[in-house]
Amino acid sequence: MDDQPPDDLTTEGRFLQQRPRLRADVLASAAFQEWRDRLPTVVVDETTYYVRGGDMLKDEDQIVVEWIRRTRPALLQGEEE
Repeated sequence: MDDQPPDDLTTEGRFLQQRPRLRADVLASAAFQEWRDRLPTVVVDETTYYVRGGDMLKDEDQIVVEWIRRTRPALLQGEEE
C-alpha cells in the first residue's frame, strides 16, 4: 500500500491522515456533529462541501480542523507553523 497522500488532498486532509485518531474523535463528538449539521451544504461532483464565510466551500477535513481550531486549539499546538 502506498503511504503517500493523494495530490488532491487539502492541507487539512494530509494533517488528519497522519492523525486518524484525532479525526475519528472529532467526527464522533456530539458537539462537532451538532455544529456541522447546522452548516449549509452544497454537493459538487458527488462530494459534499460545507459553505463557510459566505461563499467558501470546505470539505469535511477542512471543517474538522476549523472546529478543532475554534474549540480545542490545544490539540493543534506544536503541529502548525
